[in-house]
Amino acid sequence: SGHDGLSYLIDPCYRTVLACLRWLCDPAMEEMRKRLYLARFFFLNHPPRDMDALFAAFVTGGETGADEPPLMDFEVDAGAIYASFRQQYGIDLLREELHWIEFRELLAGLCEDTPFGARVRLRALPDREISAEDRPRIQKLREMIRIPERVDPAEQALLTELNRRLAEGEDPTEIIRQLQEG
Repeated sequence: SGHDGLSYLIDPCYRTVLACLRWLCDPAMEEMRKRLYLARFFFLNHPPRDMDALFAAFVTGGETGADEPPLMDFEVDAGAIYASFRQQYGIDLLREELHWIEFRELLAGLCEDTPFGARVRLRALPDREISAEDRPRIQKLREMIRIPERVDPAEQALLTELNRRLAEGEDPTEIIRQLQEG
């Protein structure tokens, strides 16, 4: 139910939530199209005024994310999550209809000896706890499961041009101004 005390019909299936997250996290997608997608598929064409906040609260269970680097990414980790659900719970995510909250709880309960649990542990492992001889191997593994930053293609093009101008000793002022206006 919304902050206005009203209840809203939603599609709480984990597949719908993941599809919405994929759209919302796509930097190439226009804001309006993101909102329309969320309104149509999650709120079943009856979105509340504060739908972004309500969707975010539903996804996180009300927890606000800290500014730490993410330990998981639903797209990068999709295969590992699928394999881990099969291994630990015997659940085939391609066939099961799970409520998002149930999916989130099961995901949080995955052991370290599942493919997904191992990835999270590897990302969370503090560098100081890795011995010198293990560092190269761990770095290689981390690179394989790295979570890429999602960047707007237009912004990426500007950053590339900025780097080129700096490397060539050209004046970068114009590019910096465009990036700041964003």
